[in-house]
Amino acid sequence: MNKLISGLVIYTMLFGSSYYGSTTAVVTLSGAIIKAKSIENTKKYKRKDCPVCKGKGWYMSGDNIKKVDCGYCEPEEGASQSECEDGQCKTKVSKK
Repeated sequence: MNKLISGLVIYTMLFGSSYYGSTTAVVTLSGAIIKAKSIENTKKYKRKDCPVCKGKGWYMSGDNIKKVDCGYCEPEEGASQSECEDGQCKTKVSKK
C-alpha cells in the first residue's frame, strides 16, 4: 500500500507537469500516513499503577453519571475483574 501511494506521487510529479495546483493535500496525506505508522501505544498499565482508575478497575464518566470499566490497564491474574453495566459495576472473579 505504501509503495503504491509513493509510486503514484512520483508518477504524478514526473509526468503530471500539466497540473498547476497545490500539492499541500498530497504532502499532508503522506505525512499523516507516516506518522500513523510510527505510533505504537498498545502497552497497558498494571492495575495497581493505573493513573486513570487508581487500581479500582473502573472510573466515573466525565459527567459523573456512570461508572466506566477501565480500558487503560490490565487486570491482575486471579484478581476480580469489574464489569460495569447501566451505571452499576459488578465484580466477577476469574478462575484460572
